[in-house]
Parts: sequence; C-alpha cells; structure tokens
Amino acid sequence: MTRIPSGVAWRPYLRALAGAGLDVASAGAWVAAGDLSPARRRLARGALAAIAAAGAIPEVRAWRSTVAGTERAVPGARSGLPFVDVGIELPAAELSEEEAAEGRRRAVLAGAVGVGVVITAVVVSVGAAAASREWERRWLARLTRHGHSHPHRALAVRMAGLYAVLAVPSRLLAARQDTQAGRRIAGDHTTVPE
Repeated sequence: MTRIPSGVAWRPYLRALAGAGLDVASAGAWVAAGDLSPARRRLARGALAAIAAAGAIPEVRAWRSTVAGTERAVPGARSGLPFVDVGIELPAAELSEEEAAEGRRRAVLAGAVGVGVVITAVVVSVGAAAASREWERRWLARLTRHGHSHPHRALAVRMAGLYAVLAVPSRLLAARQDTQAGRRIAGDHTTVPE
C-alpha cells in the first residue's frame, strides 16, 4: 500500500503509540539511572519527570476541553498571523431553562466521571507501582547475585518490556474508544458493529 487511507482515523493511534513509546522509554531510563551516583541519579530522574510533565500538558488540555464540551476560541489563532488575546469574550446566546439545566447536569456528570476516573487511575497506578517495585527488587537481586556487569541496565530493559506490554495496548484501546466516541457524536454511522 503506497498511501494511508483517508477514511481511517490513524492520527490518534500514532499519538497513542508515541505517548506509549515515551512512557516506556522514561520507565526504562528511570530504572537505568540506578547505576548513577546519587547526585546524577537525582538529576536524571528530575529531567525525566520534567519531560513527562511537559508531554502530559497537551493531553490534559485536550481532556479538559472535551470534558467542558467546548474549546475557547481565540480569533486569528490559526491564521498564522500575529494576534493579541485581550480576554474579551462575546456574550453567548441566551439559553432556555431546560437547556441551562441540561448543561448544568452534563457539567456535574462530567465532573463526577472525571473524579471517578482520577481515583481509579490513582488506585491502579499505586497498585501497579507497588507490584513493579517488588519485581524490580527481585530481578535486581537475582542479576546482582549472578554477577551481571550492569544489573540496573539489564533491569531497565526488562522493566521497559514489561511496561510496554501494559502501556501500548491500553493506549491503543483508549485511542480506539476516543475515535469511536467522536464518530458517534458527529453522527457518523459508518462504524462496524462489534
């Protein structure tokens, strides 16, 4: 195949793979930093945390705009010309009582779902971190006991592989669900029934 089909939403999948690749690389680098001296290890891990935070900012902004249901439009932002945002917002059309109540209900529901997702993510992350930390200890002790010349590097390769097995499918599944939800919202009924 010489070109990418235009009917396939492939960009979210590429973004998901890139994000998973960054996560896998940072997990491996975090573990590999164990070979460094304490000062260099702190510096390397701090840089990794800064890179991960910088990579998460666009995702958080996109999530917030989808939860809010709208994205703040800045006039001229996509024109390529210089512009100044002075913060003036035009009044929106007046909503009826039913529409306003529906909007408030959706905002409360989106907030509740967001809190539930965050709590679930924190619980799963803490559990996964505890389990992976135990595996790290066991594998590192075994590598050291067998006289491996660079046990932290070997451990980093193992942990990156383990993290890839977990992160890549979950990211691709999330991208698939997002694209299907976008199609349903847009009214596109060309999705294949599952």
